[in-house]
Amino acid sequence: MLFRALIIGALFFCQQGFAAEVQGLYETEVIAKSESAGDRDIAIKEALTIVLSRILAGGTILHDFAVQAALADAAHYVRQYQYSLRESGSDANSSARAMRVLFDEPSLLKLVKTGRLHIWGETRPETLLWLVVEENGQRSFFKADMMPELDSALHRMSRQTGLPLLFPLLDLDEQREVSVSDVLSAYPHSLLAVSERYGVVSILAGRVVKMQGCWKADWAFYFDETIEQWLKPCATLNEVILTGLQGVYDRLSKYYAVKPYTLDPDSVTLKVSGIRNMDDASRVTGYLKSLTMVKSAIWMGEEAGLTFYKVNFAGKQGAFEEAVGIGRVLNPQGESNTWNNELNYQLLPQRFN
Repeated sequence: MLFRALIIGALFFCQQGFAAEVQGLYETEVIAKSESAGDRDIAIKEALTIVLSRILAGGTILHDFAVQAALADAAHYVRQYQYSLRESGSDANSSARAMRVLFDEPSLLKLVKTGRLHIWGETRPETLLWLVVEENGQRSFFKADMMPELDSALHRMSRQTGLPLLFPLLDLDEQREVSVSDVLSAYPHSLLAVSERYGVVSILAGRVVKMQGCWKADWAFYFDETIEQWLKPCATLNEVILTGLQGVYDRLSKYYAVKPYTLDPDSVTLKVSGIRNMDDASRVTGYLKSLTMVKSAIWMGEEAGLTFYKVNFAGKQGAFEEAVGIGRVLNPQGESNTWNNELNYQLLPQRFN
């Protein structure tokens, strides 16, 4: 009971965590064996499989009839493709090339609308990744500058799954509070306690082990008051990392994704403080409309320092409230007035990179 209470407490504390606007969900890079029409079509189908796997949720997506129809005519959904100017293989005589493929978002969404699957939009919560690396019997925390091969694999698989990752600082204070053993333990009290400072809603703990000729991995995921674990036996480094991130994607996408254009929308009134001018008001409207769940967002007026918006959304209200609050734009304020169906938010200062 104590362990469960700690997890619930950590996740509750993190409800105002950070999210990222994931760019490039509808494009990816694959390897085409050659520039022939046949090899190009095979590569385009592989690219579309990757794209659909990072925007859809619900069951085994490749069994959905709409997905099967899209893959059967993958080239139809291509907006643009381009080959790399250099060979992809180690063999100088190889004709294989990397190919970037950009798909047409409206056409794909129109097709997916006819299926049973849900769409996960661009605003996605960051997942805090605690990663332990084991090699030659020695265990240590992942450090990007000292482990370039692993760092490259993490970035590739993060892009492939569309999952924004956040890594712990691992400064001296953190290293005093949490150890490699805490990440691997069945009682990760210290791990969850330290994770609170990052304000995330999902935490992934993993161990990757370099073996003779392959890698293996164990994963534990903390989200929505639950713990889930899985593993990947001997495989390539990319495959074991992908298994970890794909497990996170499967769980988060089922929570945040919505059925496109088909659910009857619910409506709610947002009362937003901190809006000083029309630029702020337009920023809020644009942000709300960017959320996948939101079908419409209309400015209603101002009163007593508050700006009112009428928002129609699809899906569960709890998921809608969390989606609004994780985008670093609007911060939830106090308790929601469910009787009047009103939600209170404060506009956060705009971040400039």
